[in-house]
Amino acid sequence: MAADFSETPGESFPRGFFQLGLSLAMTQTAFACLLICLSCQGGDLAVPEVETGVDTTEGLGLLGRILAPTPLGGNLDRHGISVRGFTNGNFTAASHTGENLPMGMNYLGNQFLLEQNTLIVEKPIDTGSSERHWGFRTYSILPGSDYAFTVSNNLMDSQLYANNGLPNTYGVDVPEFWAQVWLPELRTDVKVGRFFTIFCNESIDPCANRVVSRALTFLNNPFTNTGIVATTRTGENWTLTNGITCGNDVFFGPASGPMYLGGARYDSTDKHTSLAFNTTLGDNTFVPVRGPGRVYDVFEWLFSRDLVGVSDRLNYTLDIMYSILNDIDGAYYKRDGYFPRMYRGNASWYGFLNYFTYNFTDDLSGTFRFEVFDDPFGVRTGFEGVYTTYTLGAVWKMSEGLWLRPELRLDNNEQSKAYAFKNNLFTATADFILRW
Repeated sequence: MAADFSETPGESFPRGFFQLGLSLAMTQTAFACLLICLSCQGGDLAVPEVETGVDTTEGLGLLGRILAPTPLGGNLDRHGISVRGFTNGNFTAASHTGENLPMGMNYLGNQFLLEQNTLIVEKPIDTGSSERHWGFRTYSILPGSDYAFTVSNNLMDSQLYANNGLPNTYGVDVPEFWAQVWLPELRTDVKVGRFFTIFCNESIDPCANRVVSRALTFLNNPFTNTGIVATTRTGENWTLTNGITCGNDVFFGPASGPMYLGGARYDSTDKHTSLAFNTTLGDNTFVPVRGPGRVYDVFEWLFSRDLVGVSDRLNYTLDIMYSILNDIDGAYYKRDGYFPRMYRGNASWYGFLNYFTYNFTDDLSGTFRFEVFDDPFGVRTGFEGVYTTYTLGAVWKMSEGLWLRPELRLDNNEQSKAYAFKNNLFTATADFILRW
């Protein structure tokens, strides 16, 4: 869920920003080095120093190519460990200058925004292996404006109040840090830590998205979960997910609460069709200490189909999400950071996402996204009403290291003036991803 913002973003860098970023980078490096050392020690759960079927050089970018000829790079490659990153930035021309929430994550109009400068260290597992082995992954925003959306309650969330009670434009976060073990006898991998949620067709990782901006349905549902989750492959077509987490976008602490996280996914044998159902369930009663709704129930139905009868390059995806939070009593949503919205009663919100994607070539794709998002009580966006968004975007992979993503988007809410005291917002975005 998005953080609370003021109309003026404030100073770009908080006090102690560089110290915080350095501390986080050192912590991640130490964690990664520990896992690298453990993986190199051998033992029952270590991957043998033989080809595992996982191509760890694919998509490494500049950093991977620099490390490859060195002894360190060779050792990392032998143990299936990759180190890479990317820089994602954009300029969004908009009909309103400044903050344009609830639109996001490129929410600042008519200015440049560095959304992410991300470092990834990972050791992927090989699900085709017949031996037990383990892996890990850390994904760190060092720094970027997206931190204000991704940061978890109880974990570095003090940044959201560093600018006189409001968030700064830039900060740091580690949306993923987890370890994973592959159990071939059960065809199951078990993941422990903080990880991207299983919900929604969109992702925190911009490289995984079809357009620049995120849908309101994505922005107002879970980003990450912390806990333990098992993924089991049953036969050729079915995948089952079951886990226990601390809640939605929350780390261990007073704001957390146990929740079930699970789902089932069917993939057709020809790989042209997929259908999934995902949910998180717990005590969805509102508790003030949890802030703006960290424990709430979510239900998702996701359908994707390659329209081979029309064109083998065309895909349609439908993503439907419905969420519930009960017994809200008092201050709930702080739209401007100072004046909480008062609401009492049960609340729900839902979204319908439609994607039409055409792959012109392997390096160029275009997507039209149409969304209907209903926030009938205004508890997620701060404004009641049905939002409709129309987005047209493209992804052009100019090279392995440089992607360009232009986008046009129109947002509308006829019931409330949600966009700087207006019912609608138009944006045109020029975005780049520099993969290193």
